[in-house]
Amino acid sequence: MPSHRSTAWPLTWASAALIAYATLHPWTGWHWPVPGLFTWVLPKQSYELPGDLMANLVGYMPLGAVLCIALLRSGRGALSASLLTVALCAALSYLLELTQFALPGRVPSISDWALNSLGAAWGVLAAITAYALGLVDWWHRWRERLLIPQAGFGLALLWLWPLGLLFPPPLPLGEGQLGPVLRLLLVDWTADTPWQRWFLPDGDPLSLFAGPMWPGQTLPQEVSVGQLAAWWPWQNALTVTLGLLAPMAVACAVARSRALRLILLAGAVVMAVAATAVSTAMNYGPDHAFTWLGLPTLLGLLLGALCGALLLDRTRTTAAVVGVAVLLGLVWLIHQVPPDPYYAQTLMLWEQGRFIRFHGLSRWLGLLWPYAALVWLLARVFARGEARTPKIAA
Repeated sequence: MPSHRSTAWPLTWASAALIAYATLHPWTGWHWPVPGLFTWVLPKQSYELPGDLMANLVGYMPLGAVLCIALLRSGRGALSASLLTVALCAALSYLLELTQFALPGRVPSISDWALNSLGAAWGVLAAITAYALGLVDWWHRWRERLLIPQAGFGLALLWLWPLGLLFPPPLPLGEGQLGPVLRLLLVDWTADTPWQRWFLPDGDPLSLFAGPMWPGQTLPQEVSVGQLAAWWPWQNALTVTLGLLAPMAVACAVARSRALRLILLAGAVVMAVAATAVSTAMNYGPDHAFTWLGLPTLLGLLLGALCGALLLDRTRTTAAVVGVAVLLGLVWLIHQVPPDPYYAQTLMLWEQGRFIRFHGLSRWLGLLWPYAALVWLLARVFARGEARTPKIAA
């Protein structure tokens, strides 16, 4: 067994979960399959969109690649890993296609299953090629020299962080606003009961994103609109600071080398700006891609970068402790965002957009990323058998 935990395994589970979410979206209207329509042999649809065919082909390529690499890193031979990967991906696709019989808005298709399996096979081919060229071994040696043995999940967090920014958060880099979503789930679970009115007093689900985070939460009477307006730029700047510093802390908790830390911190700034610009362009058009870069946001990016630079020479345990504090502050702060009807309208536009399944994936990544990172950093803080003050390589 390799001494380092492979990054491919966390990425495999993440890829499988994202595929399942996209295939079964929107996860509503579940019913028992109609006996006359259900069949173990997937039907061939009379009309299929070219875009859907391409998505079915490309969607399984990453899963096939990372799963094959994970099996290779676990000690399996190339042929065994290839066949097992294709078989597992084909089985997953077949199971998800059958599950679509229980969803009114989804249509199972044998073409989807065939393209999914072919996409996984292409991913396997890419993984085997990289393995034969020695790229996997090179990555392992490089990682063993520059990263901690438990870096697998941390690296997966760094890979997934920019994807969560593609769905617009309440404030730039302000991921983790899970409160309204949990309330919406409680509204669904308490449907047709007296308790539903407590979770949704005005009957409009969008008000969950345009009002207080929890039932009964109100602004103090002494807080005026002017005070809220004065606090808003500072809240924006602080949210951006913490939102940028969080992945920087994860990066410093996995990296041994000071040079690698510097590269990862610079990459975090670039990815934060790029992902938010892409998100804004998708929502408001390319001409408005950088309209979010106001003075408070620029101040937050600067403060986040400066605070990240202070972690360059700190121990990995210190970086993990700072990351825990930063994430707790970010989650608390993003749940204090005052009511914003424009943000609720933005969510409604995204929910009705063309790429609704992709938006749903990105949204859940953004909602859950801070909590997954918090769990991993806490594990690093309380890990036994690790040096508390490791030597930082130049």
